[in-house]
Amino acid sequence: MPPIGKKYLIVAIAIVVIVLLPILIYVFHSIFSKPPLNQTKTPTSTPYVEKKGKIVVYAYRDVITGIDPGAEDDIGIVVLGLAYEPLLYYNPLNKEFRPALATEWLKVNDTAWIFKLRPSVKFHDGSPLTAEAVRFTIMRNKALYSEKGIGVGWIWDSVEDVILLNSTAVLFKLRYPAPIDLIASAAYGAYIYCPNVMNYAKASNLTEESIRMWFEQGNDCGTGPYKVVSYKPESEVILRKFEEWWGWKVVDNLNAPDVVIIKIVEDPAQQEMGLISGDIGIATNIPKTSIPNLLRLGYSVYNATLFYNYILMFNVRKWPTNITEFRKAIAYAIPWSEIVNTAFQGYGRLGSGLIPYGFPGHVEGLHYEYNLTKAKELLSSIGISSARLELVISSGYEEEERFAALLKSSLQQIGVTVDIIALPWEQVKEKGMAVWSSPEEAPHIIINDWWPTYATPYDFLYILHSNNTVWNWSGYANSDFDSIIDEAFTAEGEDYARALSLYTQAQRIVFEEAVALNLCDSVHPFIYDGDKIKFREGAFNPLYSFVIFFQYVEVMS
Repeated sequence: MPPIGKKYLIVAIAIVVIVLLPILIYVFHSIFSKPPLNQTKTPTSTPYVEKKGKIVVYAYRDVITGIDPGAEDDIGIVVLGLAYEPLLYYNPLNKEFRPALATEWLKVNDTAWIFKLRPSVKFHDGSPLTAEAVRFTIMRNKALYSEKGIGVGWIWDSVEDVILLNSTAVLFKLRYPAPIDLIASAAYGAYIYCPNVMNYAKASNLTEESIRMWFEQGNDCGTGPYKVVSYKPESEVILRKFEEWWGWKVVDNLNAPDVVIIKIVEDPAQQEMGLISGDIGIATNIPKTSIPNLLRLGYSVYNATLFYNYILMFNVRKWPTNITEFRKAIAYAIPWSEIVNTAFQGYGRLGSGLIPYGFPGHVEGLHYEYNLTKAKELLSSIGISSARLELVISSGYEEEERFAALLKSSLQQIGVTVDIIALPWEQVKEKGMAVWSSPEEAPHIIINDWWPTYATPYDFLYILHSNNTVWNWSGYANSDFDSIIDEAFTAEGEDYARALSLYTQAQRIVFEEAVALNLCDSVHPFIYDGDKIKFREGAFNPLYSFVIFFQYVEVMS
């Protein structure tokens, strides 16, 4: 369940809303009849001219896990980010919002926000973007999470209702103060989609499985610049330019690709060969040891900061990793100084706390140091002289493979044997979730690579919440920890400094108990032929991990 926060009296809220709603509507009309705030600039460039035949192949390393914008919380982001749009975009690096489907937004008071929608926007089925679509999206996402535990509907927990002010404006009525502008710019759970999916899926309620099945059959109903035309999640997804996208005249990119092919290539060596042969245009998983040579050959690299980290999670429900002193011994035996340079080949920064560097809530100094003497002392204190552990990593993730080899070698020196098990991502996820149903069958240690849902510290800490049985692969259940991060989450909208203090407190708990360790904040290289492909400003946004916004990509040949 999502965090509950402060409890408001329902009757009182209803009375206040009845009294204030006419006032809010008046405020809406008076404000938005004036020169608009936060509005996009009128383009002065030449009109967009249609071109055909430009194709880009984007190689990704994991199977696409789903494309239902209300349910997906994983790899599907690389598709969703092209086919759908949120109300706003946000970049945590410069702390700037950019209008997407909303052109104006206003915080009326602590529990009311108004968003005015962009005019003349069409969904891929030809229907217009309306306020009803915004309400439909958010209420379905909330229902999927609250009723079935699917998706990231918890981000909308503060929303009591979405009120339609007219066909192009909505009022978010909140149960408690929340930063709705940040939430509305989320990388998951905030993409607006067409209410017509109810008819297409022949569904009678918001959570009906037929809606998910309709999406997973390769259908989409977004407003984004590209439309899904072929969906084979284990091999490739093909998207074609949506000619009626509202933004083509704004970006004025005559060389934007007409077709984007997202090809699943798990093996780094195959990605490299595909890049050299020309079968791949942009590669995300080239062996890092090969990058210097590729640069010498004339290829280009874009090093993306993605707020993407690798978290080592201990199974706290299985001996001996259920013993705090044992987990700390492992932590002290990790060769921390070698992680960035050896395992990540320099593409990263040593982790501290669970939240990546530069992201809200990051705390310096929350990492262990390499100390085999201390590790041996801890093992001696609990009477363990030897142990055998299973470590599960993702196959094709060379960073994890190199780290696993480092860990195995180091732990041998303290009498601990490590069996490394490399599995495809979906099987890794199954192994991780097994900690709740069959902890003895789950691995002792597992690596979970993580990136944000939206710009909140809560997201990186919620992976250890006892209610999060999908991503809490430690099996960690600490009511104090849960309460602290839930309280911080609900405090973000009215006392952000206090919220950050609580998030720091929660990270210290995790550090002291050595439940999960942030190994590295990754810097991710995208390799491409710079003579054939150009990235404009806007092609990458670190909040939307691994999404390439191809409307800002130029195909030169």
